[in-house]
Amino acid sequence: MRIFYDEGYVAAAHQYETTRKSAQIAAAILGGRVPGVTIAEPSAFLGVAERWISVVHDAAYVKALRTGEPEWLAEGNGFDWDPGIWTTARHSTAGVLASVEEAIAQGLSGSLSSGLHHAKPGAGQGYCTVNGLVVAARHAIDLVDGPVVILDVDAHCGGGTAQCLDGVPGVVHLDLSTSSFDEYEPMGDDCLVVVGRTDDDAYLEQLDLMLGRIPREAGLVLVNAGMDPHPGISVGTLAERERRIAAFLSEQEVPTTFVLAGGYLHGITEAQLVDLHLLTVSAFAELGASREGMTSSCAA
Repeated sequence: MRIFYDEGYVAAAHQYETTRKSAQIAAAILGGRVPGVTIAEPSAFLGVAERWISVVHDAAYVKALRTGEPEWLAEGNGFDWDPGIWTTARHSTAGVLASVEEAIAQGLSGSLSSGLHHAKPGAGQGYCTVNGLVVAARHAIDLVDGPVVILDVDAHCGGGTAQCLDGVPGVVHLDLSTSSFDEYEPMGDDCLVVVGRTDDDAYLEQLDLMLGRIPREAGLVLVNAGMDPHPGISVGTLAERERRIAAFLSEQEVPTTFVLAGGYLHGITEAQLVDLHLLTVSAFAELGASREGMTSSCAA
């Protein structure tokens, strides 16, 4: 399985988990922590990323990301602006696009991208700069026959994704959260469920229900695999979440890609944070190996 990452992901000068952790996770993968996984650079998709960013996001906001002016708009994501912010946005988004095309061609991929689902059409929010989930989904619509599914299991609601998708056909947005931050009203076949922050059993129960909402004719599933439900949701439960997602998508034989999403140093070390995100990589790597071996608030 190929996962996309390059040094552009960490070009922003701001020191925070969202702007730094992908390098540590890439180092762990390159060090052999997850057998069968290789790192690939998404440079071929930088131009495509810029075009789609300009489609999904307002021109004034894109200009602010490029130039830093006006400051209030350039820093709406919660980071001090520097030229690396735009570099990070471009490279991280290119990685999601590359992983989509890799998944469509090979069945499975991922990108070490984070900071996506709170970004609105006209502004960043909640450590999210560009909504790479919507960019990727819109890019994929014309590449697959069935609907594109965004399965968001970050701790927080993907209100930015919902806003960016408003009126876009062919995308199903399924959102399992443990925090009401960035809550929204789902439309059509979309679904949002917010469970208790410390209820492992309810969390897995709702996960199974959410997986059941993925259309059998789905052409691609993009998983926003946040680890920030921890520490309220246990490490064991998050590992089980990843296993269940991977197993379900394996049974459905649907092209699948994932991004890192949230995960923070709240009471844990950097090494523990890397370990949490490697749960996702390992679960999907095992899914890839198994494929190689084969000859609540929901809208009505």
